[in-house]
Amino acid sequence: MISLQTAEIDPNVVKPGWVALLIVLALGVATFLLWRSMAKQLKRIDVDRAGADAPAPSDDPASPAGSPSPDGAAAPTTSEQTPTPNEHSSH
Repeated sequence: MISLQTAEIDPNVVKPGWVALLIVLALGVATFLLWRSMAKQLKRIDVDRAGADAPAPSDDPASPAGSPSPDGAAAPTTSEQTPTPNEHSSH
C-alpha cells in the first residue's frame, strides 16, 4: 500500500492529455451546432407580435356552462344530464 506522502506528483511530468483536449473541443462543437439548430427552429416560428396582448377571438359568447370544471372535466350539458327515452336500449 502506497501512502500519500511517498507518492508525490511532479507537476513537470503530469500534464493534461490530448484526450481531454479532444473531449473539450467536441463539447464546444456540439454546443455550437445545437445553438445554430435552435436558432433555425426559432426563426421558423410565426409569432403575431401586434396581437400578443389582445385576447384570442372567439365565436361563442363566454358562459360558465361551457367552462371546464376545476378538476379538468367538462361540465355536463342539459342533454347529458337527463337521458331521453330513445337513448335507452331494451334489455
